[in-house]
Amino acid sequence: MASSSIYNSATGTQSPHCIHAIGIGRTGASYIEALLRTGEIEDLLAEDPRATCAVMVVDIGDQDMAIAVDYANSFKQRLQSRGVAPDRFNFQAIALPVPEKAEFFEGLNRTREFLKLEYPRYYWNPNFESYVSHKYKMPEAGSHFPRLVAKGIYANAYYAGERPMDVALRSFVETVEKSTLPSMVLVPFSIAGGTGSGMVVDLARHLSNVKLGRRIPVIGVGQLSHVGDGDAVHNCAGQYTALNELDCMLDDDKNAGVTTVWGDLYRSPFTGGFFVVNPEHSWHRLTAYTTTGEKEVRQGFKQMVTNRFVANSFMRFAVMDYGRVLFRSLRPAGFTGAPHETLSSKSRNWTLFDVAKLTHPGVQVLPGEAGSKWQSVIAQWIDFIPKYSGLKDGFKTDYAEVHIHASRDMGFENIEKGVKELISSSYLLEGNSTYQSYNHEFFDALTSYANIILPGVAKTDLHAFWESQKNYDKLDWEAKLHEHAWLVDIGPMLSEPAIRFEGMAGECIWGCACWVVVPYDQVRGDKLPPPNRKVILEEGIAAMTRTVVKTPGGEPKQLARQHA
Repeated sequence: MASSSIYNSATGTQSPHCIHAIGIGRTGASYIEALLRTGEIEDLLAEDPRATCAVMVVDIGDQDMAIAVDYANSFKQRLQSRGVAPDRFNFQAIALPVPEKAEFFEGLNRTREFLKLEYPRYYWNPNFESYVSHKYKMPEAGSHFPRLVAKGIYANAYYAGERPMDVALRSFVETVEKSTLPSMVLVPFSIAGGTGSGMVVDLARHLSNVKLGRRIPVIGVGQLSHVGDGDAVHNCAGQYTALNELDCMLDDDKNAGVTTVWGDLYRSPFTGGFFVVNPEHSWHRLTAYTTTGEKEVRQGFKQMVTNRFVANSFMRFAVMDYGRVLFRSLRPAGFTGAPHETLSSKSRNWTLFDVAKLTHPGVQVLPGEAGSKWQSVIAQWIDFIPKYSGLKDGFKTDYAEVHIHASRDMGFENIEKGVKELISSSYLLEGNSTYQSYNHEFFDALTSYANIILPGVAKTDLHAFWESQKNYDKLDWEAKLHEHAWLVDIGPMLSEPAIRFEGMAGECIWGCACWVVVPYDQVRGDKLPPPNRKVILEEGIAAMTRTVVKTPGGEPKQLARQHA
């Protein structure tokens, strides 16, 4: 059976980790492609017989899976040539069919039955109706699916018929548990995508809370939209509702309100933390290829290049040093320490992963041009980091980690100095803040970029939250319902105010008394979280170190101050 993540605090040594992943939707598939392109996973399997790797792609239809499947087949052949037993690598491509209307609604009508199997506290609501309107016409695979409908398709695949999603997750977990090394499971998806964000709330719950029993870190990797995604996706209404739902999972206080009413199976499934990935900087850096050719073809190419570059950047980071770097980077966010070391940042439990592209071959500077011109361009795009970071002005935190990738000819010293000065002045609190920087030689002599990791982010720090909220507010009630996923099967629309409980969130879609024990002003962002996570952590430390019994050496309050 796979062990939990291992870190020896006394010696500072750390075990290698097996990295497993489930990519959902088109964006999730691109992260799986990127994972299979890295050499570290292959090397770990070949060099350490204790290691396994489970990988899955889940989507509605198979139109975006072909590349991942090709990479997986090549990966299997390479493992075979290196003598790795086939059962140590498990790849599954789960293309969920679009069900017939009658089949789809038959499954949704059994929702209460399915919920009762998993949630002993579930109230058998006599007013229950399908959470998708019977007037809805199912689109074909490859089309856009609203979050609500994607949720329903996943639910049918998990609970009804031959239960292909349940079978697939069991197979995935069996491979994870064959490893005798520590494991981490990544779940990448698009926060703005209907399929990815619609399914992830249930899939991650079934994976973490049910199949794995919360023993192995499950890490959410949610990619924000970027301006190149177009008006239909960029800062869409579904991104707003997804951010709200994730916030009520990640924030311990909000999540406690949900679990108090509905039980522990609604605890956050992201036991290993959550990265919100920002592709905006990379989009702007990579869009200056050419103005020739057909506009739609050129736009599609730019989107593909941006999304693949961002996915590659994250997965190179995730597998670096056999997962040790990923594990270490989550420690400051409070997700990998021992229980007695762990403090939650609550509403600031998000970790930003910003992919800041600095140079690209043939864009602004051509191969062979003077080094001074390269340095000028690098300095320019370092200065653009705050503009394209996705963060609102005023965000501050106490820790920053930066991974710089460049060729040795680019000059690590200048890049590192420029990035450090900007990150320190823009994002770090004065005083006891920490800045960690690591240099990695990149294989392409004309490419440089920085992965910037900032813990302590709240949803209200993201431009995407406020801009997508504006688009959500333009919708009518039924369209708003289609953009929800988490909790709607028990009745509440989280992003709407409760009908019968003033000041609370969760309008009941059936007009009954369902609601969520979360203040609506916190869902809307009208009440902002504490200004930075240092305030939250200091309050947590004070609570943990408060002495309630007099001891020799001073009064309780004095001791509390000394410990803090």
